[in-house]
Amino acid sequence: VRIGKDDATEDDAALENKDKPDFALSGKLAQDTNTYRGVVIKYSEPPEAKIPKKRWRLYPFKGDESLSTLYIHRQSAYLIGRDKNICDIPMHHPSISKQHAVLQFRLVDHQKEDGSVVKKVKPYIIDLGS
Repeated sequence: VRIGKDDATEDDAALENKDKPDFALSGKLAQDTNTYRGVVIKYSEPPEAKIPKKRWRLYPFKGDESLSTLYIHRQSAYLIGRDKNICDIPMHHPSISKQHAVLQFRLVDHQKEDGSVVKKVKPYIIDLGS
């Protein structure tokens, strides 16, 4: 049994290490983080996300020039932004952020003219606030 300064310094060092905060993600928090290719995605899909049955398309233009058609019926969500490594629809303009918006297809209630309610997949544009 040792008594003296050696025991006290070991206890002090252990207490100093415990007092330092660790802000790294671990366990459930890391599991819930939406990452793709090492980048944290600002958007996570809601439970009502649905791949559309209709064949949606975007016809982009740059000035008067028509660009290639984008077929947007193959996924339930498309990330729009400047970061070409993670975005499904890259845009190259200085006013657009790396993760700017999401085109999201959702299964929602739709009221017909006769008053009946049916489920329908509709597109939504969601600004990611950046």
